[in-house]
Amino acid sequence: MKINRFPKMAALQKFRALKLGFDLEIAEAIGIAEATKYAIFKNLSYKKRVAKEKEEVFKEYQGKKELDDKTFEIFKLQALDGLPYVGGKVYTSEDYKRAVFLRFGEEIGKKIEEWAKNIIDNCDEEVLKKETKFFNECWKPHRDELSEV
Repeated sequence: MKINRFPKMAALQKFRALKLGFDLEIAEAIGIAEATKYAIFKNLSYKKRVAKEKEEVFKEYQGKKELDDKTFEIFKLQALDGLPYVGGKVYTSEDYKRAVFLRFGEEIGKKIEEWAKNIIDNCDEEVLKKETKFFNECWKPHRDELSEV
């Protein structure tokens, strides 16, 4: 079975969040939110994405709730009610499980997570705290591994 980069990024970000001290449910939510964020970056120009997100956020949450920039600051993610918020959607642990386990099955999901955990275990914590260093040192060298199972 062919495995694209999305579930691998989600799992890698999950284990990054765990190593940085977030609990399991929040780490899974961060994992799927980060994978979504990277997919958005890949598919839209930054200026268009930022303008669109600001417009959507403004329309949807105008006067209702404030988005929090501090909770997931290390990931450059906003939070709404304590959960990651990307592209007009709040992400949960269930979203992670759907993307990694339900789509690919339990066995392949475990292989994806094992692959991600091994990479994160070998990444320096200082690298995990910096988005660009994480991308260049932990993601880029490994992103095309485990493409078929």
